[in-house]
Amino acid sequence: MPRLLLVNPWIFDFAAYDFWLKPIGLLSLAESLKQAGFEIELIDLTNCASGVSADSRPARLKRLSDGRGKFLSEIIPKPEPLKKIPRRYKRYGVSQAQAEEWFRKAQKPDAILLGTTMTYWYPGYMASIELLRKVFPQTPIIAGGLYVTLLPEHARKNLPVDFLCTGDYEASLPLFLQKIFSKTFSLKSPEQIKLGLDLYPYLDYGIVLSGRGCPFRCKYCVSWKLHPNLKRKPVEMVVEEIEWQGRALGVKNIAFYDDALLLNPEQHILLILEGVIRKNLNIKFHTPNGLHLKPVSRELAELMKRAGFGVIRFGLETADKNRQKTLGAKAYLDDLAKALEYLEQAGYSRREIGIYLLAGLPGQTAEEIEKDVRAVKKLGARPYLSEYSPIPGTELWQEAIASARFDFVNEPLFQNCSLLASAHPSLTPQKLSYLRALCKE
Repeated sequence: MPRLLLVNPWIFDFAAYDFWLKPIGLLSLAESLKQAGFEIELIDLTNCASGVSADSRPARLKRLSDGRGKFLSEIIPKPEPLKKIPRRYKRYGVSQAQAEEWFRKAQKPDAILLGTTMTYWYPGYMASIELLRKVFPQTPIIAGGLYVTLLPEHARKNLPVDFLCTGDYEASLPLFLQKIFSKTFSLKSPEQIKLGLDLYPYLDYGIVLSGRGCPFRCKYCVSWKLHPNLKRKPVEMVVEEIEWQGRALGVKNIAFYDDALLLNPEQHILLILEGVIRKNLNIKFHTPNGLHLKPVSRELAELMKRAGFGVIRFGLETADKNRQKTLGAKAYLDDLAKALEYLEQAGYSRREIGIYLLAGLPGQTAEEIEKDVRAVKKLGARPYLSEYSPIPGTELWQEAIASARFDFVNEPLFQNCSLLASAHPSLTPQKLSYLRALCKE
């Protein structure tokens, strides 16, 4: 049986937090490969709970009761393009020595698959590959994921791997596997399988992806470009996967990763919630990705409460009607007001409901962002600023370039949302700090 090692690389950044962060694409792939006849081992370099229980976690690694918490981190030298940025740059995840120990303890793989996500995390991918090459000098390495798909030419120049797997793995990966193993393979898509979470020795939380894609065409988002059609798992499969994570894996908290979880609720989320309630599972659910506001109804709010939805976040993005129309008309302030009313009637406090607002959009002044924050606070909800990151392939990309303060076209490090590369001059670091404090008041 051919053996594969799947690696989730380090994060190199100014800041990172484990907000129920798991390599969902790699975990889907792991289960698909397992069903195709491969023996799979997963090494997640960001997973600092290296033992089999919470007691084995490093003492300085603080976690909340719902599973969220800090990564282990170490200050490292900044890449040359970031030298003038007055912030500390860190490697998030296990130490270099711990990572090498894990690799050397792994059974020798026939091939290595490395996942990628944020474009500006590529130095972490490079460092992870460098260590893999040291331990497994002759083993072919395949890199896939978001960075490779969005910036294939940049990845080709910077990642010393044998193959770049762009797009959906079920479509592109079989060709590379055939080249390595001289045999054809068929891989199931994420909508046909559960996630390979059982590859972890211990879990602080679980995650669920019940569907990929989004029918909205928001100018700042690349989701619909990657998956223009909304594809979902059967409801029964989603409920079974949640039950499996709760009963077999022992998780008490599960985060949904969907981009469009609440859309067409009668055919999907309402049925999932009813199934979860029937199973009588002692699980709290969380939605860090941000839910759509328009589908919220009295019935949906009540079922979410009964099913155990805890940390709930919605995406409003902006309270300005004109800007909302320009961005994609996903939701308006009236939609938020209606949703909050239903959620409050279901038993939620309005302050429990988090609302994402974009900050740093091209042409968006600090005054406008403050108005957005105050509009959300006036309705009683909790605003959260989500700094805009210019993403290649989105409709807002050219506008971002026109107002850029950094050359993020040629250097993905400058696509980092914390740098506010295309922000209006009025959004200074001091003003941003003020706005963040205003959100917390």
